[in-house]
Amino acid sequence: MLLGAIDVGTNSIHLIVVELDPRFGTSRTILKAREMVRLGGGAALSRGHLSKKALQRGVSAIARFVEAARAAGAADVRAVATSAVREASNRDEFLAAVRATSGLGVEVLSADEEARLIHLGVSRGYPIGDRTACIFDIGGGSTEFVIGDAHRPYYLRSVKLGSLRLYDEFLANESSEQLGYRALQRHVRETLQSTIDQLRDYRFDLLIGTSGTVMGLAALDAAKAGTPGQRAHGYVLKLARLRALQREMRALDPAERRKMPGMNPRRSDIIVAGNAIVMGILEALGREELIVCERALREGIVVDYIERNLAVARKLGDERTRRFDEAHALASRFGADDVHGAHVGGLALELFDGLSDLHGLEPAERDVLFAAAILHDVGRAISASAHHKHSAYIVRNAGLPGWRPDEIATIAALVRYHRKALPKPAHAEWVAASPDVRRKMLMLGGLLRIADGLDRRHLGLVGSLAARYEPDGVTIRVRAQQDVTPELEGAAFKADMFERAFALRPRFEVEPAGPYASDFGESEPSAEEIDAASLSG
Repeated sequence: MLLGAIDVGTNSIHLIVVELDPRFGTSRTILKAREMVRLGGGAALSRGHLSKKALQRGVSAIARFVEAARAAGAADVRAVATSAVREASNRDEFLAAVRATSGLGVEVLSADEEARLIHLGVSRGYPIGDRTACIFDIGGGSTEFVIGDAHRPYYLRSVKLGSLRLYDEFLANESSEQLGYRALQRHVRETLQSTIDQLRDYRFDLLIGTSGTVMGLAALDAAKAGTPGQRAHGYVLKLARLRALQREMRALDPAERRKMPGMNPRRSDIIVAGNAIVMGILEALGREELIVCERALREGIVVDYIERNLAVARKLGDERTRRFDEAHALASRFGADDVHGAHVGGLALELFDGLSDLHGLEPAERDVLFAAAILHDVGRAISASAHHKHSAYIVRNAGLPGWRPDEIATIAALVRYHRKALPKPAHAEWVAASPDVRRKMLMLGGLLRIADGLDRRHLGLVGSLAARYEPDGVTIRVRAQQDVTPELEGAAFKADMFERAFALRPRFEVEPAGPYASDFGESEPSAEEIDAASLSG
């Protein structure tokens, strides 16, 4: 099934279309798009009223996104709105116009619900593991703060600090920019103070930033460092470099900033205000760096949808869902990285499906492969260097209710051979297996090893893949939005079992992840687009 999710923000409206498999809890991105409509522009935030032009731009953009989502095959489209619509006195007029134009109902999120969904998007898209993270998301009208681990948030807070809000209030009048910037800095410090005092009560390990502002700053920093081909996810932004970047940007007007390498032209006016918020957060927390995460609210909408569908399946007594719940529970008991395991599982299933003509396995073996992906790292709780052996022991002995003994034995063998040496005559798992089981071990193990290699850095950078079996061999085409050379090297290195199983060496190719423009590498807008996103409101 396909789901479309639309995030109606203060500055931009975002669309994501994903293919879901709620039984496995996996998703594959089909389409991403963004339009900068600036619903909160033209002092709309200070007045608490959306201008007529901004309202029309927003309604038109949503209608185009609904049409694009339907054209991509999405049977269900969910839309949520944040700060600008939440605060607008004429929000009912906007919601009615959207429904009349596109037939779509838009849910206006409370500040806490927005922060909860952001946590879902980040925690299922970045390997937090057993650490605690402080997450902040800078929008056009507000900044959301979350303290949480990989499983749940502990603290949610929304602060009325946004890049567009601050630009309109302090920097739009270029003749008084110098005084305005100093006032902006004071305002950021004063507005953050009570929230920072509360954040300091938590001992968090990671500071994670997400939003167009943060990713735009990462793009500028990467260009300065001579690595413009990089993308944002997992990028480390340092306070010292942000300060230097701010000095450079403040010496230029927005038109001059557009020419800076790595600059998203649509943000050239508001990026200074956004960076002031980022620096204010780092300085107030006494931190020297943050980690950039591309996943946020719209991905949280998708995760929330999947988890709700899983809950329904459980209530209906879906035995298959319960089996996977047991695999996830075992992984959680031993502290395995569920984000990595689920991502490897999704890639492994795509390999299984794409190469069905080659392996000829039954659908039941697909479930075994996914369970092995979820559990392949549980042995790290005992020893990282030999975790494949410890993982196999845990799977064999810890219990997996709902799974047959022969399935458990196969899962254990797959996790045993997901890394390091291939099966040998001296290995007990290999000796005990029948010829048919050995054949399955090699084929499924070959798929698992490649999938694990494609998430070598545990960042989920390979969004999806397409595998084809043709007369001249096997081609695995991966879709990614940034450099995945280490992942391709990992997959090629671990393709040895696949080659042994099928007597074929797979070829790896890369293609862009689809028609998606993000803050890293976003295309240059036309003059008409710049005019449409102008501050005239």
